[in-house]
Amino acid sequence: MDYQAPMPQPPRDGPKPRKLRVRTWTEKPRQLMTAAIPFTRAQGVSRGITRRALDDERKYKQIGYGVWIESDPTTRVVAPRWADSEWIDERVKLSGMVCVDPDVVACNVTAARLYGLPVPWNADTRMHVAREDKGLSRRRKNVVFHRYEWLQSQNFYGLPLITPPQLFIELARVLTVGQLVEFGDAAVGRWHGGPLTTLDEIRAELASRRRVKGRRTAEHALGLVRDDVDSPAETRLRLCLINAGLPEPVVHPAVVCSLIDAQLHPDMGYPSIRLAIEYEGDHHRSSPAQFAEDNRRISALQAEGWTVIRVSKDSDMAEVCRLIAHKLRAGGLI
Repeated sequence: MDYQAPMPQPPRDGPKPRKLRVRTWTEKPRQLMTAAIPFTRAQGVSRGITRRALDDERKYKQIGYGVWIESDPTTRVVAPRWADSEWIDERVKLSGMVCVDPDVVACNVTAARLYGLPVPWNADTRMHVAREDKGLSRRRKNVVFHRYEWLQSQNFYGLPLITPPQLFIELARVLTVGQLVEFGDAAVGRWHGGPLTTLDEIRAELASRRRVKGRRTAEHALGLVRDDVDSPAETRLRLCLINAGLPEPVVHPAVVCSLIDAQLHPDMGYPSIRLAIEYEGDHHRSSPAQFAEDNRRISALQAEGWTVIRVSKDSDMAEVCRLIAHKLRAGGLI
């Protein structure tokens, strides 16, 4: 993944900085998807679309005050490999807002969804946008406007989004510590083609703020965020073990396996007692190739004297914790 390093941020007690678009993403894992391209009445006129034509719902739909889209779009846009129809819907809504206000950027849970970062299932479904404007006071149906004094944004597949470090801090006021750790692990890890940022960038952003709502949540979560985590499910498993009072497992411990002449990295584990923990998503069971690879990995780990505990979304987590605790006691770690 290619992106430029962030520009230095001026001190918060210095001159007011301009809005920064510090990165333009050129992510290799991408796809082309069909998406409607919103336009205003004036933009439609420049394309030869008459007012009468705009009233023809077979051709055009109005999605907001002064903004239309084609009823049957054919335009292809670049999107992340993981994007789906819901991502396209969010893209269209944000693009429509940008048509009428080019200075807005997506923030809060809207930006998180567009980045492909995890948010709670019951998170606010309204569109959240921000401007670097203290005097911003607007009303629009299903849109929440946020005022920012120090706003940094970037271009993500043609969409203006608040930067991940600022987004992490913004969400600290609405997410629990565990939810924010999931978000942070995904942002600095490999989830959906990441990383999107680094722990150092988030720490620097937090340190540069004098007043932060949810600072304790942000600081606590940052202490638990780990690099190189593959999925939010693995984050939840790691936090479950910690919350059960068990020592924190190492993320992706390195295991040299002579049987297959390779170095393997189980999802997490306790290297000192050779205990590996693997989280298996649905694809591990539905894909014959993945199932065969899993068996190969487990055999190789076992040949090196490792015990492998496999966990899925249907596992009894209380039982899993008891089993791991038993192994840790036997190994003298608790």
